[in-house]
Amino acid sequence: MLWCQLPAAASDRPPSCDNNRTHFDADVRHHGHRDPRYHATAFSPWLRSDRFLLDALQRNLAAGRQAGPILEAMAAKDREAVNRELAALGPGHTHNEQALDACRESEVAAWAEALDQDTERRAQVNAASIPDAYRSWQRALGGYLFARPFLRQGAQNWRLEEHRLQRDTSAPDPRLRWQPPPGPEWDEGAVARRLAAAREAHPLGWPWPEAAIREQLAAQFAPTIESPSDAHADRIGRLYGYQGRPRVDTDAPTAYVEAGLTRLGDEVLLQISYAFWFPERTATGPLDPYAGPIDGLIWRVTLDSSGRPLLWDSIHTCGCYYTLVLPQDAPIEFRNPDPVAQEDPLVLIGPAATARMRIMASAGDHFLRWPREGATGVAEQGAETLNYQLRPYAELLAPGPRRPPFRSNGLLSGTSRLERLFLFPAGIPDPGAMRTNGHHATAFLGRRHFDDPELAGGMIRMAPSALPGWKEGARTEPRD
Repeated sequence: MLWCQLPAAASDRPPSCDNNRTHFDADVRHHGHRDPRYHATAFSPWLRSDRFLLDALQRNLAAGRQAGPILEAMAAKDREAVNRELAALGPGHTHNEQALDACRESEVAAWAEALDQDTERRAQVNAASIPDAYRSWQRALGGYLFARPFLRQGAQNWRLEEHRLQRDTSAPDPRLRWQPPPGPEWDEGAVARRLAAAREAHPLGWPWPEAAIREQLAAQFAPTIESPSDAHADRIGRLYGYQGRPRVDTDAPTAYVEAGLTRLGDEVLLQISYAFWFPERTATGPLDPYAGPIDGLIWRVTLDSSGRPLLWDSIHTCGCYYTLVLPQDAPIEFRNPDPVAQEDPLVLIGPAATARMRIMASAGDHFLRWPREGATGVAEQGAETLNYQLRPYAELLAPGPRRPPFRSNGLLSGTSRLERLFLFPAGIPDPGAMRTNGHHATAFLGRRHFDDPELAGGMIRMAPSALPGWKEGARTEPRD
């Protein structure tokens, strides 16, 4: 949808703002690069969103609560994306960053006022949605209704095989191990108090602490990752672009970190994700439909209100192989309300909630295996142990001659797989291709996204025995 076709907010913003934005967006479309990380909102060209923010805005309007803080967060995402788009345009463009910022600020004020008074504007927001990662026309053309039994069986076969492997206690010894860099001394009580203070200070009560605390949490819960292979294809590294094609520098082991928010019932929780990239997925034969250049694994931790893990989950960077890892002592339970229409994830039981996890990426295909407790600084005979860096995920999106070529639709150029041919009925654009955060479909049967506003797409809920303590805020204090 072209932004110049969208209705403007009822405001005192000068017409020059509309013209500036129309010209800027046109230049980005024709000469630059549309930033793929966040999604345009259908009600304002100055506000971009993720799934959580739009859902939160609609919830607030339904409950009669203020919209201003969420509009400001959407404006911040647009500013972040616009700055990258300006940089991608290169020197010589005529757009003024300060003028765009001023127009955006006036837009936020206008929408905050309009949503308090104008039912038509509220209806516009309530009707808005983030485009999902599925194409209905593709499902119709591919015969999705007829393909569903085969998609269901394929997913079930994968889960059964993974459960069999996870039960195998004879896990292969690691040949390579990567550990996060040493972080600051961990004080669980202090972190719990800082998170409680962040909730108290946030206008909506969200657990969004200052950047230093988010970085401390990211360092504390970064996993140790192991490989049973020391082949080049099984080494993690820094993702970059070279002559229009992505590459992985395995001499610079890196995890790309991004923090976000999710919802469990009425509770908003903090999440931290870690993206690991491999040079390729190794072919097992001459026509392996899953093999190809660049592969990746995303590991994510969801923290409870005291700053300890509530659960972990993982996908490949194509969005495939969605896996939930539930701690043994977690006060939560998994339930798929409609297993016929909605594909189950792989559900594993991990160790008790702990500060550090240890996972293995299988050789060649980099499946998540054997998540278990593991401290850093552990040396084992026969395993080469290295440190990896923690870098902001935003670095992957910054324009430049050696940046990964994520296209405007979020896909990583040069990573298509042959599996797209027989998975066409699932309705996912280019299934198997790597993609950026915010564009991960995690089910071939049904519709589910890694960044759905509700934790695990709404398939996780508090165990009934834990609900009274949760509602009373008992978990805002550190647990023994």
